[in-house]
Amino acid sequence: MAKKRVLLLPLLLSGIVLPLRSETLPEKPSGVSAADVRQTVAGMISYTRWPKPGGLPRLCIFRSAVYAQALTAASVEHPPAAWQSVPVDDVQQALASQCDVLYFGRETSRQQVELINSYQPRPLLTIAEQTPECVAGSAFCLKFINHRVTFSVNLDSLGRSGVRVHPDVLMLASSGSEKHG
Repeated sequence: MAKKRVLLLPLLLSGIVLPLRSETLPEKPSGVSAADVRQTVAGMISYTRWPKPGGLPRLCIFRSAVYAQALTAASVEHPPAAWQSVPVDDVQQALASQCDVLYFGRETSRQQVELINSYQPRPLLTIAEQTPECVAGSAFCLKFINHRVTFSVNLDSLGRSGVRVHPDVLMLASSGSEKHG
């Protein structure tokens, strides 16, 4: 193990970014149903308020997300719709889609931060599917533990998001998960 750390240190110091996280995450979290993910995301969105309400929020879902199909189909197959689904492949599509909510898949925290910064000062709720540490990037980070969906909150990101989230959602994160920021 010590040799691996020594070999990685020069790579990290040189500024090369490797997708190390994706090697440790399963393709699909075991025992977690798409319905549980839909319900969790729907709850987050329904308890969020944008400064200028304007109908159903536009949820841009990166196709790299494990649950992208389930969330995209959710607005059609599970009425009433809590959002308007907009599948996106990359940052350019996400920017052009004028999203109210971004749902990240395998995008790194750095990629998330860059995209979020490109949206400023527009209000934007952000949810990450595969960033369990939740210290940079998205405001909410899903966690798949013991066949359940839980989440962490990055209070710093949430505070800069321009949206207001009901305190009960934050309490759920603090009792079932963690708060960062």
